[in-house]
Amino acid sequence: MWTYIIHLVRDLSPGVKRFIATESLFGIGAGIFSLILNLHLLDLGYSKAFIGQLTSLGALTVGLTSLPAGLIVKRVGRKPMLVTGMLLAFASLILFGIGTTAASLTAAQLIWSLGIAAVVNSEIQLIFQYCRSKKEETSAYSLLFAVFTFFTGVGTWLAGYLPDWMPGHTTMYQYAFFVAGGCLALSGLLRGVLLPSVHMREELAAAEDDGTNAPAEAGSPPEKSKKRPAIGFLLLLSLLIFSSGFTFGLLSPFLNVILKFRFGMADGSISGLLALSGFFFFIGSIAMPYIVERWGSRRTFVVLFLYNALVVALMAVAMPVAAFAVLLLLRGTGFTMLNNLTDSECMSAVNEEDRNLFAGMRTVSRSIGNTVASYWAGYILAGNHYSLPFVLTAAAVIAGYAVYAWFVQGKLDRRLQSQS
Repeated sequence: MWTYIIHLVRDLSPGVKRFIATESLFGIGAGIFSLILNLHLLDLGYSKAFIGQLTSLGALTVGLTSLPAGLIVKRVGRKPMLVTGMLLAFASLILFGIGTTAASLTAAQLIWSLGIAAVVNSEIQLIFQYCRSKKEETSAYSLLFAVFTFFTGVGTWLAGYLPDWMPGHTTMYQYAFFVAGGCLALSGLLRGVLLPSVHMREELAAAEDDGTNAPAEAGSPPEKSKKRPAIGFLLLLSLLIFSSGFTFGLLSPFLNVILKFRFGMADGSISGLLALSGFFFFIGSIAMPYIVERWGSRRTFVVLFLYNALVVALMAVAMPVAAFAVLLLLRGTGFTMLNNLTDSECMSAVNEEDRNLFAGMRTVSRSIGNTVASYWAGYILAGNHYSLPFVLTAAAVIAGYAVYAWFVQGKLDRRLQSQS
């Protein structure tokens, strides 16, 4: 498998390589932020219910702004949108670090959400824009997420020690926000400088045509007339993405809280375990294109849905922390592979002219699922029910499989085959 991965990396387009390389700083910043935010809020004296409300507000904001963001990206371009989003995220982390009131923290969350909306509505289309083929799109997405998750793990590990190395004033986590913000700002600036502003397949097509189509473009209609967006197909894909967002929102934002209060783990131990979990995210991301090539997307989807439902259901059972940690690592690998497969296969099945629209629909769907689930999970955890979110997540994964099998599977297979 590793020989296969080495060949994948070697054959990537230059723009894809630069995009993936700069993802490392983004991952470090995101990893620091993901660990310290909830702990920072708890130290400031805010309740778990408030944390759930703030998390759901962020997801809701991303959802509500995603369709407008999809329209804006068509006007300003994907690369400027991505860079702007990363700089907004940087500004929000600075505000999280200096703010202590509910109003300032809410403002920081809103700015963060606007930045993330800009990023998620431009990044996948942009990296796919640098790809030469559909096959490279799947490889590029998997490797991008692999780098992100690996360096998110690095950031999560750092976040467990930064408060000791650089204790803040408002809470011990204050200066860690500034380190995370610096990583995001540097990543955004490097992308602004290093990423090309070209569409690889259009450039290749232009080179093949060698200018012979210029008169036709000037005096006659193009060969491919604009098609109406396949709204029905996009809605089915959005339904599948909704289920992915719902399963994420029930658990992922609160794993540090669950580890702290269900098992009484210290911050350093939590950061170490979540960092190790990030490494398993990395393994899942790296393995995904290899497994899809061997098994095919349909079989891979089925296996991953059932695997994830089983693992997360087992995590609800009372057990020693060591056993729970093993299941957490197994969950990380499986959930990462399923989410990567869902995102890459869905975006690859969408026509280029519909991708900005689908990016908005995808983000809205995921954010609605995330909002509902995280709001609900916040109240569940406020009642000290630390096993129930795992039971609900297992049920949600099974429901997601039903959506895939009954509504999406056949149409997705036909669309991908027609484009291959």
